[in-house]
Amino acid sequence: MNPSIRFGSAWLALWLLVPVFGASAADEAKSDVRTEDAAPKPAVTKIGDTTYRLGEVTFDAKTREVRLPTVMNLREGGPIEYLLVHENGKVHEGMLTTKVSPMDLQIVLKLLRYRSGEGHLFDTFLPAEEQRQRIEAGPASETGDKVTVSAQWTKDGENHETPVAGWILDAETGKAMTDEPWTLTGSHVDGGTFLAEAEGSIIAVYLDQIAMLNMGRKGAENDERWGANPALTPEVGQKITLVLRPAP
Repeated sequence: MNPSIRFGSAWLALWLLVPVFGASAADEAKSDVRTEDAAPKPAVTKIGDTTYRLGEVTFDAKTREVRLPTVMNLREGGPIEYLLVHENGKVHEGMLTTKVSPMDLQIVLKLLRYRSGEGHLFDTFLPAEEQRQRIEAGPASETGDKVTVSAQWTKDGENHETPVAGWILDAETGKAMTDEPWTLTGSHVDGGTFLAEAEGSIIAVYLDQIAMLNMGRKGAENDERWGANPALTPEVGQKITLVLRPAP
């Protein structure tokens, strides 16, 4: 994915939704966006009473549900470092691929009032003494909102829905990963470039500060622990809708 892609064109989409979500939501989203040269506005379309589409992302303003079109990419073996990557991203490490722009997803999440933050999530990579000091000092930022991730697909005329956790195998236990919410960490902006957009990293299994969502469970710091669970995953090429919802 082109690392020169920047926020300048994307934040203009916020103003198309101000009448629906209110100026405060747009202001909050804009705080994470840097403007540069003018460019065509991303298309935002109302598709239902409370549902909208921005690019490939569809979302519900009432339920805060977000839907992403994806394709099964890796269904056996490992390690798996990402649940979801852009089709131009790290596809050799991603279970699912998508055409969704991470920038579009970021705008949608902000408009729906999801809060992002790392808290102590990435402290596990620090030396033990530094980890202790950071815990005592308190987090530099709040931990982001928890989000559930499930998958919907149709095969042979039959509709299916399941939490994605069952698709990921824990090498330490030999069992499917337990279903726990994911943390919205939000990625980072560097020099006006949204890094999740530049690298195509969206939902990480192995902790990644550039990805938009991460696992908060023990073992997420181990890049060799997680693999695909072929007993439960659909076939490669299967079209799948990922559904993100606020965790209860």
